[in-house]
Amino acid sequence: MNENLNVDFEDFIKLMVLSFPFLAAFYLMKKVIPSSEIAAVILISFSVYIIWCFHILLKKKGFGIGAWFRMKTFGNDLLWAIIIFPIVFGVYLLMAFLTSKIWSANILHPYFSLNTNPFLMVLALGLFFPVAEEVLFRGAIYNYLEQKFSPEFSMVMVSTAFAVVHPLEDWMKMFVLGILLNLLYYRKKTLTVPATIHVMVNLLYLSIMYFYTSRI
Repeated sequence: MNENLNVDFEDFIKLMVLSFPFLAAFYLMKKVIPSSEIAAVILISFSVYIIWCFHILLKKKGFGIGAWFRMKTFGNDLLWAIIIFPIVFGVYLLMAFLTSKIWSANILHPYFSLNTNPFLMVLALGLFFPVAEEVLFRGAIYNYLEQKFSPEFSMVMVSTAFAVVHPLEDWMKMFVLGILLNLLYYRKKTLTVPATIHVMVNLLYLSIMYFYTSRI
C-alpha cells in the first residue's frame, strides 16, 4: 500500500479522541435503554462521521477514501468478494459455535437487544457500522502498522484490536474474522473485498437471528 495513503498518526489520535463522545453515548444508551432505537441512530451517525473524517484526512494528501476502495476495479472486487463469502461465513459460523460452547452462551445473542426496529438494525449493524469498521481497522490502523512492522504482526495486532471492541464472549470468532478480512485485504489491496464480506456476514447473521427469535 502506498505510504501516501496512510493517515498520519497524530490525525488518527485526534479523530479517535473526537469520536469518543459518539461511542460513550452509544454504550450509555445501550446500557440504560437496551432496546433504544436512539442507540442505533447514534451508531449510524458515528459510522458516517468516521468514514467522512477519513475521507477528509486522505483528501489532504490528494486522494479520497475511494483510494482505499480502489474504485477502478470496484466491480470485479465486489464480484470476487461475493464468490469468496460462503467460505468466510462458514468459518465464522464454526467459530461462533465453538465460542458459544466455550462461554456457554447463546450462539445468536450478540447485539440483538440493540433495538427492536429491523430497519434501523439493518442500517446500523448490517450496513454502516461494518463499513466504518473496515475503514478504521483495515484502512487506517493496518495500513499504518504495515509500514512499521511485518504484515503478519500487523494483522495479529489489528485483529486483536478488532476483537477487543466487541463483547468479551465473542473475542475468538471476531479475532478469526478479523484475520480473514485482513488476509483478503492484504491479498486484494482494496477495502471493497473485506467491507463487502463484512456487510454480508452481518446481514446474514442478523437475518438468522430474526428468523430464530421469531420462531421462539
